[in-house]
Amino acid sequence: MGEPVVLQTGPETFQVLLGGGRRLDATLAHHTRRGLGLHGVPPVQVATEIVRFLLERDGLPDDDGPLVLAALAGRHPEFVEEIRARLG
Repeated sequence: MGEPVVLQTGPETFQVLLGGGRRLDATLAHHTRRGLGLHGVPPVQVATEIVRFLLERDGLPDDDGPLVLAALAGRHPEFVEEIRARLG
């Protein structure tokens, strides 16, 4: 699978394009970025890194339902430190 493409569709909503024509809707709340200390980083950049983080860990669900990125990534103890290191 190639790199995901993440398109911002609203202030806190995104469309994630994956290989094989798979498309997923995703959300990333503003307070999540703020809590990570990344309030100055564009939302689409944060969402893209979280999607990459999840793909590296096979953390995306198999169904095509909407994704709550912080909830999925928060299951991994290293999430906060890893995302801050990538974007901070």
